[in-house]
Amino acid sequence: MEARMTRSRMVAALVAVAALLVLASACFETSVEDGIDDSRSISVTGTGEVRAESDIATVNTGVEVRADTVAAARAGAAEASNAIIAALRAHGVEESDVRTVDFYVYPEYHYRDETPRVTGYVFSNTVQVTVRDVEGIGELIDAIAVAGGDAVRFGGISFAHADPGALSEEARELAIADARAKAEQLAELTGVTLGSIITVTETSWAAPLVGPGPRAEFAADDSFGTSIQPGTSAVTVTVQAAWEIEDESD
Repeated sequence: MEARMTRSRMVAALVAVAALLVLASACFETSVEDGIDDSRSISVTGTGEVRAESDIATVNTGVEVRADTVAAARAGAAEASNAIIAALRAHGVEESDVRTVDFYVYPEYHYRDETPRVTGYVFSNTVQVTVRDVEGIGELIDAIAVAGGDAVRFGGISFAHADPGALSEEARELAIADARAKAEQLAELTGVTLGSIITVTETSWAAPLVGPGPRAEFAADDSFGTSIQPGTSAVTVTVQAAWEIEDESD
């Protein structure tokens, strides 16, 4: 009985070894068929950056009015908002480049007593304006400020390039060229021959503000206009690329 069990164990072990050999053979054949040997490749990172003058701006502006009643606050905000919209039209801003991004009305309370007491109401309306004439953006901001009066509010300004896709294409070309140059140098330094490219992955991002970025200078004297510096926009593309090392025996 013991001899029979020993033989059974030996047979099972042989079957397991055979299965492993078949699996290893299959993996080897797959690797050969794919034609890629990761151990014989050169992997590098390439970067390309393109900068261009900012030619489009986004301005968040609006009005905020406080009054004793909701109706009075709404009326004051509507008057200031209409004046701002008129100023935008007068400076060539298209209707499609203006959209509402925030709107609210809420009561203000006096909390000194045990029971809160409403002291007034706040009515606010904010729009996002796309400005395509960045050279005249300082004059536009001045016009908005004059039109909105004490009710006007500014929520920030940002600059970008109107065609980031074109910048990305150029940056991508630079990134690939940078990666190829590095791979060729590594191949030369190590005495191998660079083959076909195996893989490429890309990471890209846009930096709308480069260097000092936009700057706004509000003069105390109304006779001077607001100075805005658009600066430049940048797009950076980074690629991870791998090349085969050619087999010298071929």
